[in-house]
Amino acid sequence: MNLCETGNSNRSLILLLINSENFTLIKNNFFILTGAMGAGKSTAIQKINERGFFCIEEPARDILKEQRSINGSGVPENNPEEFNQLMLSRMILQYNINIDKNDIIIFDRGIPDIIGYSELLNTESESSSAASEEFRYNKHVFLFKGWEEIYTNDDERKMSYALAESFGENIMRVYQKLGYSTIDVPFIPAEERASFIIDSIEKITNGKFQ
Repeated sequence: MNLCETGNSNRSLILLLINSENFTLIKNNFFILTGAMGAGKSTAIQKINERGFFCIEEPARDILKEQRSINGSGVPENNPEEFNQLMLSRMILQYNINIDKNDIIIFDRGIPDIIGYSELLNTESESSSAASEEFRYNKHVFLFKGWEEIYTNDDERKMSYALAESFGENIMRVYQKLGYSTIDVPFIPAEERASFIIDSIEKITNGKFQ
C-alpha cells in the first residue's frame, strides 16, 4: 500500500490502513525527540547521528521544500489540511520501513506531533489521533522546551518565539495525554545535550532509568 499518495484520498488511505489493524504496534527501540520549534532539537539530532546512531529527520522541512519546488498546494499557507496529511503519511512510512529493525532509532518528532500541528493549523486531527494510538514508540520521549536565546526565524520557520514556545507546551500535553513520559532536555550546549540523550537511552534500554 502506497502511503505517499496526496490529495483528498490521503486521509481516507491513512484511516483505512489504521482501521484495518486490530492491534497496537509498540517499538521500544524507537525514541522521539520533540518540543518547541527552534529549540535546538535538530542540532542535537545531528550530533547524535555523528556518533553513529540512526536518526530520522522531521519531514516538515522536506515537504515544504518539495511542495514549493513544484508550486504544490500542500503548504500551510495554501492548504494546511493537505500539509498535515502529507506529514502524517511520511511519518507512518518512516515508522513502517524501519519496523523490522532492532537497533536504536531516533526520530525528530513522531506521529503524535501531527496532533499538535492540527491544533496549530486548525485542521482535523482524527487521522493523526488514530495513528498515534496505533503506532507507538518508546514511552520515554525527550522534550525540548522553548529556548529564546537560540531561537531564530528562517524561510520555513516564520512564527514568533512566543507561538513556537506555546506549540512546544501543547506538544508536551499531547504526548502526556497519550501515556508517554516526557524527559526535559536541559539547556546546555548541543554536544552535551547529545550526551544526555544517549546516556538516558542507554539507561532506559538497560532498565536503569529513574
